[in-house]
Amino acid sequence: MSKAEEAALKAYPKATRDIDGIVVDIGHPQYMRNLYIEGYQQAEKDLELGWEDLKLLQDISHEVIAEVARGSVDYYQIYPTQQSFLEEVLKRFKERKEK
Repeated sequence: MSKAEEAALKAYPKATRDIDGIVVDIGHPQYMRNLYIEGYQQAEKDLELGWEDLKLLQDISHEVIAEVARGSVDYYQIYPTQQSFLEEVLKRFKERKEK
């Protein structure tokens, strides 16, 4: 079962039964789960990174490094950890993607 199918089943469960096996909730029809799966898969496609995105990330990282190199401050004073550097790159990437 795919992640989309699991999420659809969680959002729109099938019939549930009580301890004696008697149906207590008829659940949701399959077409609702199918619509959910379709939306989930479209969202995955929309969020997928392409080569253009990777190129933009690379360009931004070079840009950030160049900015530090032009200044008189040590790289590690501005970005003491790799995480802080990458967070800056990601922040700029998101800003440019929104435009």
